[in-house]
Amino acid sequence: MQPNRCAECGGTLERKIITHTQPWGQELYRFEHVPALVCTQCGHMWLEAAVSQAIDEIIRKHPQPKRYEQIPVFSLADEFHKA
Repeated sequence: MQPNRCAECGGTLERKIITHTQPWGQELYRFEHVPALVCTQCGHMWLEAAVSQAIDEIIRKHPQPKRYEQIPVFSLADEFHKA
């Protein structure tokens, strides 16, 4: 049985298809068309155990991805640690 209330805020959970970004060590992986439960109030997302396990398995097997994307990386350390 799936929860119908958000554990974070008590809002209603809705089934949606999302794009999920998964950090794995120093790598970042993006998965499209991921079924998830999403809170209509705060936006918090939950993945069912089977979905999380499928994502982990894909990362471990490291098959050829559908495509590659470049992601810019910024550091706020430069902004907040100026002398």
